[in-house]
Amino acid sequence: MTNRPKNRNICLKGIILLFVASLSSACDKQTVYHSFQSLPSEGWMRKDTLYFNVNVSDSLTYYKLSMEVRNRNNYPYQNLSLSVCYDSPDSVSLPADTIQLALADTEGIWKGDGWGGLYQTAVPAGSIRIDKSGTYRFKIAYVLPDETLQGLNDIGIKLEK
Repeated sequence: MTNRPKNRNICLKGIILLFVASLSSACDKQTVYHSFQSLPSEGWMRKDTLYFNVNVSDSLTYYKLSMEVRNRNNYPYQNLSLSVCYDSPDSVSLPADTIQLALADTEGIWKGDGWGGLYQTAVPAGSIRIDKSGTYRFKIAYVLPDETLQGLNDIGIKLEK
């Protein structure tokens, strides 16, 4: 009978430890920015560049940039080519880079995670050096021959230390 309170205390301490561990893992201090922009259901028009305004407070450091795509079953290609560039807080445009995202394998099987006809794929897009704190404007456009690109749901970027 005397072991029952002791076991209860051990169980309570275990639950508290599990709760604290889950809280600490839920707070990702390495992610500086993570956001998606939804695309129209009728398709992404060539003239519609996506803009992400990212406020960066820590300068003189390198950040990892990732591109994220949510596509539907009716996306017509295996790959997606995106042109990515950004402006510094001084409105200086840096050169654009083309990022290739493989959304399906050669058999046409979607590589991303998902279900119900919607799949999410994340691809590292390199690292960038932030020299000055402030708001950086990321610009994303697709580099494919279509005037209207069908089958894409959302485009996102993630910036991590």
